[in-house]
Amino acid sequence: MKKNRKKFLITGGAGYIGINLISFFLNEKYQIYVVDNLSTSRPIHKNIKKLINFKKIDLTKENKVKNFFKKRNFDLIIHLAAFSGVKEFNKNVSKSFKNNVLSTKNLLRFAFKKQKTKLIFASSAAVYGRVSDKKVSENKSLHPANYYGISKYVCEQLVIEHFKNKKNHYAILRYFNVVGSILNFKIQKKINSLFDIISNNIRKNKYKININGNKLHTKDGTPERDFIHIYDLCRIHKKVYEYLKNKKKTILNCGSGQKYSVLQIVKGFEKLKNKKFKISYKVINPDETQTICSDNKHLKKVLKIEIKKSRIYSCIRDYL
Repeated sequence: MKKNRKKFLITGGAGYIGINLISFFLNEKYQIYVVDNLSTSRPIHKNIKKLINFKKIDLTKENKVKNFFKKRNFDLIIHLAAFSGVKEFNKNVSKSFKNNVLSTKNLLRFAFKKQKTKLIFASSAAVYGRVSDKKVSENKSLHPANYYGISKYVCEQLVIEHFKNKKNHYAILRYFNVVGSILNFKIQKKINSLFDIISNNIRKNKYKININGNKLHTKDGTPERDFIHIYDLCRIHKKVYEYLKNKKKTILNCGSGQKYSVLQIVKGFEKLKNKKFKISYKVINPDETQTICSDNKHLKKVLKIEIKKSRIYSCIRDYL
């Protein structure tokens, strides 16, 4: 019975999105393999590790990647492995950029010898750059405004070029801001999102937060983001895999189609906790996008999917 199960490989699977995807696909009865160098994530939780095949590998090491794929074939590879987030990426731009591009190059070179192997590449809304108030669709021209966005843009081009003359099917998914959890335990993360920072402060009974500026060209002057719940993102990955069984390729925005300001998120936490935060507005990350929201009409049409759980208060409750 086990031999008939489809085999999925998740690179960078020890990270936040990876662990949630693993849990989701285990419930769907797929056989899960994971590679991760654990440089930006904690060791995989024991509840999950016993159910998967895990290998610690640095995908920038050509021989390691080559040897790993010599006798292994997969039905689907979800390529998450990357340094992500502008602030974290900028700590060492050269190292981060090299990691993201070289790991993708090595994966493309050695992992797709079999035509049946499909790819889902995790890109980012950062490829769009500094956008206007309008929702961004997949056909918008790409002008990444920071090195993280540029690294994702380069990787997208590598994927497109590599599969141009191959029969493998692939999808590029541009993640917007992913939040929430489908796990029954907390993930210990090294990279903190806005939601994590707020919830960590609440746990420490520390009701203060810095927002990255309050004089931006947005409705309340603070940055605006499109937040998608991880449950919806997991469902999207399942639908994309099914779509790729018959279709050669696609590029999709993975967002809720709604945007909320950082100040609105803080106020949401205040409301649910019935506590007030002391807010400061020091600009720490000048390279971050001021406002962005996905046009997800194409996503809904292609996959015949509705975004179910990305209501903002539902997202916040996952952190309380």
